[in-house]
Amino acid sequence: MAKSLVLPSAAGRGAAPEAAAVNPLRFALLATPLVGATFLSKFAFPPFGALGIGVSLFLVLAALMLGSYADCVRIDARRLTLFAVMIGCLGLMQIFQPGAFSPTSLLLLVAVHLPYVFTVPHSNDSERIIKFFIQIVTVFALLGIAQYVLQFVVNVRYLFPIENFVPDTFIVQHFNHQAATEYGSHEYRANGVFLLEPSFFSQLLAVAIIAELGTLGRVSRLAIFGFALLVSYSGTGIMVLAICLPLAIVAQRRWGVFAVGLCALVVLIPLQEYLHADRLISRVSEFGTIRSSGYSRFVGGFYLFDRFLWHDPWRTLFGYGAGSFTGYASHDAAGEMALFKIVFEFGLVGAVAYFGFLFGCLFCSPAPRLLTLAVGVTYFLSGIYVPFAHGLALSLLLWNSGNAQGRGAQWLGGRIRKQPLMNSPATMLVPRVGS
Repeated sequence: MAKSLVLPSAAGRGAAPEAAAVNPLRFALLATPLVGATFLSKFAFPPFGALGIGVSLFLVLAALMLGSYADCVRIDARRLTLFAVMIGCLGLMQIFQPGAFSPTSLLLLVAVHLPYVFTVPHSNDSERIIKFFIQIVTVFALLGIAQYVLQFVVNVRYLFPIENFVPDTFIVQHFNHQAATEYGSHEYRANGVFLLEPSFFSQLLAVAIIAELGTLGRVSRLAIFGFALLVSYSGTGIMVLAICLPLAIVAQRRWGVFAVGLCALVVLIPLQEYLHADRLISRVSEFGTIRSSGYSRFVGGFYLFDRFLWHDPWRTLFGYGAGSFTGYASHDAAGEMALFKIVFEFGLVGAVAYFGFLFGCLFCSPAPRLLTLAVGVTYFLSGIYVPFAHGLALSLLLWNSGNAQGRGAQWLGGRIRKQPLMNSPATMLVPRVGS
């Protein structure tokens, strides 16, 4: 098995393990993608904002340059091999394409995924970065709740300051930043102030719920996250929870959380009229409504495949070329989701190369599997150039290559057990350390 190109740990050289854990530069590098995907996700440099490209990409690349200069980052040989295979495959396919392709689109794909091949060596910051993540989400959750509650007494423009006071040229475009709860309504869905749109806010909260369950499991934090998710009025966060939450409850044996959830549901039923829960439920009908958000994200791409892809063997295998998706997507109101874009532009062969790289990086990380799954699901709910899922993946899963408790440690309610219960469902949360 390929080994990461990292130096021996500080503990192995006789230094105190804590020295690596408190290195401020190392932790700053580790947190950079997370900060870029949250606090800075809406901001852009002109003219990149009009193209949907935010400052997060440049921030991460600058962090890598600084980390390389300071000898704080290393290349993981396994991920580099997967990256080279993917880029080589996709690049060769463009050369032999019968039509033109966009070199800029291909270059952007390279830039977005290049950080995946790096790690921060000697890093024992697993617990610190997850705690930092939960603290960030707590702030966002409270801001989101305040956004929704205060809009009935405060001018809305002050609750969405970035959208209303920052010039458009400095904001990432092509996203529904200030979204109404329903068409024609003057009530707005919470986006946590800094997130690109309510859907990303809800996904962030869903990942935080899984992370909180895997650490301290504080009911107060779970309640805050749950209520904030409710006022986002977005179904994508609920989709993340629908996949990951049952596994987390079983793996952690947190039956009390399940009971509290049922009690909360019983309490909320009489209040559903005041919370407009019907608006959240009604979003399910969007899957059958052309040009709605749900249709665009999860349905339109399949009609696009039927119309332009499946009848042509060449296009089925190799696609229409990098950057071609946008020109065809308007036919069926298809959103630029990861699956649709990759398959349409690079075909089934390119999709195997791309998703092979992505899954090879994510699921070979030392992070807990349920956290990996939660972040992985968010990736498929957005486009491949959106910094949100990439930022979570880099900070929480990939750049943190170390494990403070060593091989065999478990992530069980904030406690570490040296001898994992190999036959227990809790082993789903065992952080895997690459050999």
